[in-house]
Amino acid sequence: MKHPIVQTLLAGGTSTILHILLFLLLIFSFDMPTDIRQFGQPEVEIVQATVVDEDLILEEMARLQEAEEKKRAAEEERQQKLDEQLEKTQDELARKEQEFLDMQERAKLDAEQRKQEAELEQQRLKELEQQRIEQEEARKQAELERQQAEQAKQQAEAERKAAEEAKQKAEAERLAAEQAREEAEAKRKAEEEARRKAEEEAKRKAEEEAKLKAEEEAKRKAAEDEAKRKAEAERLAAEKSRAEAEEALQRQLDAEAEQRKQQRITGILDSYGLQIQQRITRYWTKPANAEAGLLVTLEVKLIPGGDIRSVRVIKSSGSEIFDRSAENAVYKAAPMPMPSDPDAAQKIINEGIEIYFKPE
Repeated sequence: MKHPIVQTLLAGGTSTILHILLFLLLIFSFDMPTDIRQFGQPEVEIVQATVVDEDLILEEMARLQEAEEKKRAAEEERQQKLDEQLEKTQDELARKEQEFLDMQERAKLDAEQRKQEAELEQQRLKELEQQRIEQEEARKQAELERQQAEQAKQQAEAERKAAEEAKQKAEAERLAAEQAREEAEAKRKAEEEARRKAEEEAKRKAEEEAKLKAEEEAKRKAAEDEAKRKAEAERLAAEKSRAEAEEALQRQLDAEAEQRKQQRITGILDSYGLQIQQRITRYWTKPANAEAGLLVTLEVKLIPGGDIRSVRVIKSSGSEIFDRSAENAVYKAAPMPMPSDPDAAQKIINEGIEIYFKPE
């Protein structure tokens, strides 16, 4: 694509050259006679002076006159054609001049338009240049950013490669460590397995020995326990027999003691009953209508110290007045003297004592 200024200059130059060529064409397009002669100017011919016939001369002169006439007529015809051609040429020149003027006007307009277009083109070129500068700056900035991005990318790639290498190195170290650990673990497991098997074998042997020993010990202990059990059973049986014998003896002794105690308490209570009966008699007031030979049985309960807790007729005499007088005499005789024997005193407190009251 050619530059607009160059195109404009080429168009202007081409138009100018075309105008010049057209002008030259008009100038040289006239059919100018190559041999311009002045009419009426006779040609000078050299006639050799010879003796000729007059008729021939006249005939020659007539022929010459006729030729001259034809030549003149031809010249006039040619002149007329030249005039007509000249008129046409002038008209054509006028037309071409008008066309030239029109072309000049159009060229002026074209030049003005081209000037405006050139100005617009210049403006557009400036804008394009500005755009180009801006685009170039943007491109440079983009290129700079791209280079920076590329550098960053390369740096990132380098860092990634370094990280990848470090990762691979770490992975290789990890794998080596893992392999070493697995080998150590396998060795440890093998040693552990051997140790476990040895311990299990030793344990099994120890357990078998312990089991045998325990069985022997259990047998021995069972025998001892059985002997002890038998001895204990015999001892317990003997102890039980002895205890039973002792218990039987104790029960017999206790029974005998209780019997002696009850006999002693009974004797004390019999004596105490007579003593109480005598004391009641002293405090008894004989009713007026009391008959002789009346007998009432009273149950007398005392509290510690000899005071009366209760008096109850357990067998009436048949005379209520007599029975009542006997009860009143018991209350009046209080406090009663208590037996010096504590068992007898406790029996009186717990169970009371039967008194047969018959004052006469």
